[in-house]
Amino acid sequence: MFVLGADSINPLLLNPIGIAIAILFLASIVGVLGWMLRLPKETERMHTAAKAVRSVNKLTRILVPLLKKNETTDRSVALAAQMARHRNGTVEVLAVIEVSFMLPLDAKVEEDEKYARELLDRAESVAMQSATKVKKRILKARNAGSAIVREAEEKAVDLIIIGNTPVRVRGNMQQIDPVVEYVMRNAPCEVLVLSHIHTGDAQARVRQTEKAAAAGATR
Repeated sequence: MFVLGADSINPLLLNPIGIAIAILFLASIVGVLGWMLRLPKETERMHTAAKAVRSVNKLTRILVPLLKKNETTDRSVALAAQMARHRNGTVEVLAVIEVSFMLPLDAKVEEDEKYARELLDRAESVAMQSATKVKKRILKARNAGSAIVREAEEKAVDLIIIGNTPVRVRGNMQQIDPVVEYVMRNAPCEVLVLSHIHTGDAQARVRQTEKAAAAGATR
């Protein structure tokens, strides 16, 4: 039989310093976990950015009018195809044949119809580069702008992507194609315009500037 002395050590005896250290350690763990799990307070800027992203992500039905056979139109189709691919959306490429008021609307206009088919085939090839299928459509109308707007209304599209190529009106360069301007003013949805770059005109202006500078240097 053993008798413990008064000075024997109790294994359950708690040290006040150890208790304080344990409490501090536990508090630090809880604080770190709380900081990691805490959701950041949404600021006005964050709310605006999130709203813009959600709005763009809803643009899944896209219409691309094919006005000209050029690089700007190709870029419009490529952009629409990439947007639709990432959003599981659809793309319709539309070629409008403007029929003169002197002819019936269903008149046979072989050259214009051939050109429209070429536009559609070219657009389809561009879209296939992004592994995106497009719906092709040809419309005959008196006015291309109103036909595009009507198509957008009937198909309830979310976005129109259209390429702008400046046209010459009575010898002057008009910066906005009348068809593009009409669509911008009357479309029932958002409109994204890709502008054509006239490298030739830019180079001509550079040459004129260089000539002027050279003339001034020789004086």
